[in-house]
Amino acid sequence: MKGKKLCAAIMLSILFCFCAAVIFAQDANFAQAARITLGSGNVTINRAGDYVLSGTLRNGQVLIDPGKNGVVRLQLNGAYIENPNGPAIYMKSGAELIINLAAGTENTLIDGKNYRAVSAAGEDDPKAALYVKNSLTIGGSGKLSVTGNYRNGIHAKDALVISRESGNISVNAVEEAIQGGDSVTILGGVFDLRAGNDGLKSNNSDAGKGNVTINGGMFTITAGRDAVQADNGLTINGGIFTIKTGGGAAAGAAISGRNSFGNGDWGARGWNRSAQFPAPAAAASGDSESYKAFKAGKELVVSAGTFTIDAQDDAFHSNGNLTVRRGTFSINTGDDAFHADNALRVEGGTINILACYEGLEGKTIDIAGGGITIVSSDDAINAADGRATSGVNNSIYARISGGTIKITATGDGVDANGNLYLAGGELYVSGPSMGMQGAIDLDGSFVVSGGKLITAGSSLSPSSQSTQPVILISYTAARNSGSVISLRDSSGRALLEYTARTQFSASAFSSPDIKTGQTYGLYIDGKKITDVTVRGTVTAMADNGGTYAVGRGGPGGGPGGGRGRR
Repeated sequence: MKGKKLCAAIMLSILFCFCAAVIFAQDANFAQAARITLGSGNVTINRAGDYVLSGTLRNGQVLIDPGKNGVVRLQLNGAYIENPNGPAIYMKSGAELIINLAAGTENTLIDGKNYRAVSAAGEDDPKAALYVKNSLTIGGSGKLSVTGNYRNGIHAKDALVISRESGNISVNAVEEAIQGGDSVTILGGVFDLRAGNDGLKSNNSDAGKGNVTINGGMFTITAGRDAVQADNGLTINGGIFTIKTGGGAAAGAAISGRNSFGNGDWGARGWNRSAQFPAPAAAASGDSESYKAFKAGKELVVSAGTFTIDAQDDAFHSNGNLTVRRGTFSINTGDDAFHADNALRVEGGTINILACYEGLEGKTIDIAGGGITIVSSDDAINAADGRATSGVNNSIYARISGGTIKITATGDGVDANGNLYLAGGELYVSGPSMGMQGAIDLDGSFVVSGGKLITAGSSLSPSSQSTQPVILISYTAARNSGSVISLRDSSGRALLEYTARTQFSASAFSSPDIKTGQTYGLYIDGKKITDVTVRGTVTAMADNGGTYAVGRGGPGGGPGGGRGRR
């Protein structure tokens, strides 16, 4: 039922965008519009229709109040509006405000640090330089610069749409840069957003609302808290994103009390907003603080896009499910790169996680495709549900059926509080060789039925349920980081080869090319160490021909190691 409601909301957003695009096509030239030249004093628009604003207003406001069902189409044609006492543009009533940024023009909206009361008792007062109490659509190829000195930059209480032909929009705001209460839909444009709180936000938790959809555009977002946040669904279908949240990954790495599932203590923050923006009132009211790049309350889907992220907290976070279909990702984060409280699924994309606490974390993790490189200070892949429990929970698992995954982990390479399944793809792991961490660590079973596997770390124990042969080698002396590990057939052909990124005391090998009854050579840096004859599903031995030193990297995975609040 929840999925149907979310789909319905997305369809309504698409329909709204289509209608807005048609309106722009019909009224693009504003030839018959009423023309207003700004000067001294306030400007009031109390009738629906088309208007063109130009000129400078340094101590006043454009008030739009056409009545309950009025639609106003407003072209900004070189307009500068600054109001020290409230919003620069304030739509108090009406069904919708449509703003067109005239081609070749620069337009500026600035509000004051202190507002005078403007609404009747019981009504919500405005809180943005451009504030609309209904729906807002922005299009046109011109430029718009917005400064939100009071709280937000651009804020619509209902739906906010920025059309595909939108030009260059820059926002600098104390709190949110761009906010749509019911939804935010962006089809295109160039955005430079600086926010003391969130960059893009939709915060209505009602069913079918609180959704953010981004279909394209170029985004540079520097956010004191989350860069993009949706109370319900967040969908990214394209775009180029350069994002920094909080103090960046370095600030997140210094924070104690790690738990991405929302039950950890953040401790000292170590980040200060720009001196231009003091701490907003919301921060003092007890609101949960969060420093994520992309955050969804229920569902986060990434279908395409290019992402360069430096996040103090998670790069991608969902309190429900998270799906990655395609995209190119370069991620530095002080916590998780991808986190889902429930299901995390990766279907494709080029994912380069340069630094993180944990790389992929979810109650269930399914990797079906993509090229994934993870460097983690704790577990690179962690299947957990945020609770410390005894025994094996079979509802928690990590399953790899496709893709190429290369892991360098200070903690466990793959950590599962339940089971781990390797059914396809390629998994290369460099993990710790001693202590309580290992290349692969789990509470349940490690079942190998396909794919390629090489580990360089500590010893592990595949399940007897495996159907593809696994070779386990323990080394009588620790091997150095940078060593090239190779498993070759009788003709000298390398079936598996990998350069270890950490010191290691054991290795595991599996491939569809490894056959029972055949003998293979183990090489380190081109030198043959030993021959291995595959005797069954699991063949284990030491590199000197002795008994394999059975062990695991630890007593099973922990309850999840992230550090971010929800």
